[in-house]
Amino acid sequence: MSDAPRPRAASELGRSLLAVFSLALMILLIHGVSLRGGWLMDDWAHLRQLREAKWTLSDLTAACRLELVGGITEYWWMPDCTLRFFRPVAFGLMKLTYELTNWTPLAMHAASLIWHWLACVLIFALLRRLGARLLHAWMMTALFAIHPGHVNTVQWIACQTELMVTTFLLIGTLAFAAFRAWPRLCDPVASIPPVPGETSGNAVDRMTLGRWFAGGLCAVCYALALGCRENAIMFPLVLASMELVLPREKRRGGLWFYALLIGVAVAYLALRTISLGGAALPPKPYVIPPTDPTFVRFVFDKLCYYLIGEFLLVPCIPIGGIPYFRGHPIAFYGMTAFTALLLLWNVVAFRRRAPGALGVVWLVAFLAPLLPAFSSSHHLYLPGVGSTIVAWLVLHEITRPRTQPLTAFARFRARSAHAAIGVGALGFAAMSFFLPVLAVDTAHRVEKIVTDEVCASPRKLKSGDTIYIANLPIIAHYLKLMIEERTGLRDLRVVPLTWAPRVLGMWGTEALSEYEWVDEKTIDIRISGDPWFAEIYGMLVDETLGREMPVSRDAPVETKDFRVELLEGDRDAITALRFRFKESPLRDNAHLFFGTRARWAYEVCEYTPPAASQPAP
Repeated sequence: MSDAPRPRAASELGRSLLAVFSLALMILLIHGVSLRGGWLMDDWAHLRQLREAKWTLSDLTAACRLELVGGITEYWWMPDCTLRFFRPVAFGLMKLTYELTNWTPLAMHAASLIWHWLACVLIFALLRRLGARLLHAWMMTALFAIHPGHVNTVQWIACQTELMVTTFLLIGTLAFAAFRAWPRLCDPVASIPPVPGETSGNAVDRMTLGRWFAGGLCAVCYALALGCRENAIMFPLVLASMELVLPREKRRGGLWFYALLIGVAVAYLALRTISLGGAALPPKPYVIPPTDPTFVRFVFDKLCYYLIGEFLLVPCIPIGGIPYFRGHPIAFYGMTAFTALLLLWNVVAFRRRAPGALGVVWLVAFLAPLLPAFSSSHHLYLPGVGSTIVAWLVLHEITRPRTQPLTAFARFRARSAHAAIGVGALGFAAMSFFLPVLAVDTAHRVEKIVTDEVCASPRKLKSGDTIYIANLPIIAHYLKLMIEERTGLRDLRVVPLTWAPRVLGMWGTEALSEYEWVDEKTIDIRISGDPWFAEIYGMLVDETLGREMPVSRDAPVETKDFRVELLEGDRDAITALRFRFKESPLRDNAHLFFGTRARWAYEVCEYTPPAASQPAP
């Protein structure tokens, strides 16, 4: 007696569960390396602020800040700047995770992996809801899960806000799809069944309990997403793109719900304005204001940059990325034209079917609020859901049967597409696996070594001390918080004399740096090989101050600690500076460190009368 075949629904459920668990395994294999990492850069600020914050809205809002210049590190060449955000939901969830896990980085990295897995499961469910075959939904979601552009988002604790907003908006989208009875890819518009009650004049009263729950869940998730990241405000526009494929009489039944979502957005904007005391928009170079003459060009190039980052895996590098590609316009705009044609084809080919506009609108709408801001790879995560939908539609069009039975060429075409995705997935996996070693792990190492050497100061650090340091690697920007976290000291001041000429400090460069005492309160520092404030650092100064160099021969810089004079340099770079301190940099409550190729932070412990230049060891 043969066994009866299993019902199709049970078989589909089993395969779906297998897909979900395989995504978890894939994420663990590729991103599990983050579990051995600690805090990195902005994480140090969030850690301190969340520890100090209470559970009130005002405290959680106050914790949503980055004291880039002034509060954490005092740069004489940059104006004080604090970036302020309104993300109380995300920071409340991060604080809860920290509290429940005794403030350990391991638990926070594990939480990031879980958030990423949840987002991937929801993308898989959304693709299935839109009509994707199970295999295609799994393949596209797997590519999203291991996309090299998402490595920093998944492996950097500070980016949990990005994972959270994506998760909440995906839940809201699936709920809205149930609420509005979205059609699937295979459904012709004419066959979409009317939703019970929507043809009568009293549609709201006749809605079923399930639809009420779905609509309410969508609104709640939208509100939660707005409390995680600002670009979530575009969500109603994304949902509205699907109205284009619904019958005209069905569109009228959803107008009241869009009014509800807009009301949520207005309430959010009002609460944000009250909590932050205004719009709280960051200054240049963090955000380019619309009044800036470079605004239109910057936004256009930024859109190009993000599109090729989404589809062609071009790394998104802050500050220097766009200028580099502007110097290679044929490659830059050529790649952009390719992605633009892909998006245009997507809209035209699927204009009358359910997901046709959704992918493109999702991608562009969630990118739009980010375009005036400085570039960062984590910006690609939420819009990446849209590019995943677009990629699925391309795969669907390549592999869909055009005749029955299938021709040999049709089978070959489908197998070739699947094989190409498999090869691409291997490339994605290799890049995402090794990228942390090249980037994230290196950044961790730089932070640790600089902190180790400063903490090992021959003149023991004390609370309230001032640390002057030349050639500070920009990665070690949060040196103050790292030292305080390790030692328990408080109220330290970190005052860099210069950035190191390269991101990783003096290591791996040809630069030689030396110092020379002029008198007990004056010191000259010089560098050869790689100058200060060149390339991306010069761009950063120019965008911040509106001039090429932070100091000139005719305009020395005065601070509360010292006077900075230019000895050697021009509009493109600086090679020698003089610092006239108001008090000795070797006084009891001050320390002077010097970064070289041999030492990341060598402490100068005594005054040497001027005779010859003193190369730091």
